Amino acid sequence: MKNWWQKLTIDWPCALGDWLWAMLVVEPARLIDGITRRRVLHIIGLILLVIFFQQVVAMDLVFLFGVDLGLLMEVSAAVIILVSRQQIKTAVLVIRRSLVSAKPSLHQVYRRGARRVRRAVRTLWPPKSSDEDGLVPA
Repeated sequence: MKNWWQKLTIDWPCALGDWLWAMLVVEPARLIDGITRRRVLHIIGLILLVIFFQQVVAMDLVFLFGVDLGLLMEVSAAVIILVSRQQIKTAVLVIRRSLVSAKPSLHQVYRRGARRVRRAVRTLWPPKSSDEDGLVPA
C-alpha cells in the first residue's frame, strides 16, 4: 500500500512534470536552435496561407448568408404581395356588393342630376333669332 501511495503522490506527478518540461521547454529550445532562414520563410508562407484560407472562407460565408438574406427578402416580398392581393380582392368584393345595393339610389341621383343639368342648359341657351321682342340683333 505504501508503494502505491508513493506512486500516486510522487512518481506520477514527477513523470508528468518531466514530460511537460520536455515538451514545453526542451523541444521549443531545440526547435529554435535549428531554425534557419528557409524554415522561417516556410513558416511565414504557411501563416499567410492560413490567413488567406480564413479570408476565403469568411467571404464564402458572407456570400452564403447574403444570398440567404436576399432570398429571405424575396420570400417575404412574395408573401406580402399574396396577402395584399387577397385583401384587395376582398375589398373589391365588398365595394361591388355595396354598389349593387346602392345601385337604385345612384340611378335616382343620376336622373335627378341629369334633369337639373338639362334645365340649366335650357336656361343658358341664347334666345333664337326669331324672337319678336327684339333683344337679339339680327
